[in-house]
Amino acid sequence: MISRRVIGTLVASSVLAVTSFALDLPANKLVDAEWLKANMGDKSLVIVDIRSEGKLYKKAHIPGAIRWDVDDFRETRFKDVVGYLPAPLSFTRLMNKSGITKDSKVVFYSDGTEEGSYTIAGLGVYVAEYYGFDHTAILNGGYAGWEKAGNSVDNNHVRVKKSDWEITKMNTQNYASIANVDEAVELKTSQLVDTRPAGQVNGTKKHPKVLRAGHLPGAKHLFVGNFTKADGKVIYLDATSAKAQFAKANVDTKKPVIWYCNTSWYASGAWFAGKYLGGLEGAKVYDGSMIEYSRTPKRKFVRGDI
Repeated sequence: MISRRVIGTLVASSVLAVTSFALDLPANKLVDAEWLKANMGDKSLVIVDIRSEGKLYKKAHIPGAIRWDVDDFRETRFKDVVGYLPAPLSFTRLMNKSGITKDSKVVFYSDGTEEGSYTIAGLGVYVAEYYGFDHTAILNGGYAGWEKAGNSVDNNHVRVKKSDWEITKMNTQNYASIANVDEAVELKTSQLVDTRPAGQVNGTKKHPKVLRAGHLPGAKHLFVGNFTKADGKVIYLDATSAKAQFAKANVDTKKPVIWYCNTSWYASGAWFAGKYLGGLEGAKVYDGSMIEYSRTPKRKFVRGDI
């Protein structure tokens, strides 16, 4: 006859055995092609192709990946001000049709061929985290890195079972409004960091939807591509250099930061690199960024190098 103590030990061992095989994402939310290949059979894993051009997914994608278009998780307001966080209902429906549950582990991948290409995956992480879904990661090197590692691709349509995921919390501490930016400009309560290319920062170039060229008063400049390194034609996030980039840009990691760009796309990528690779806590993304800011009256713009 088996004693209660033995039964308890067996039950505990069974639970441990089950939990020990649970899929764990790295703390820095960055996985490589080897990790993804090794875990592709895990039922909790959802791979999301988030490349900016949908035709690329139709041509070929990582096996089992579903597709998110950037417009699925951003919204346009006030006719042509793009890049805002999606409405709660929109994001809930996206998660449901993607078959993502509260126990899913989602890995986003971009194309991995340009300095800023990882930022769309960072945007996916940012939006998901804003709506309380934290089990996310980025495939370092994206699709290009996956192919370079010699892994197979296909163009099969992936069918998923609709989920019942719902929003249970919102991480609003990651979000900056224009009011937060006004406070940072006037009272210097947060560091404003411009993540755009130098030409847009100094005002010699501008995004077509930004009505006035230049940067925010008092801003610092840290181009989002500075967090990356190239290996041949593949661009990887550099997990070791984030803190060095902060020092070069004179960003104080002990003070609050508001990241901005044109549409909050690059800013979300910088938020990801800062938080998960550089340990930068307390940073926010200015949702409307320069497209919104340039349309609001009586706000200052500065031209010239930072």
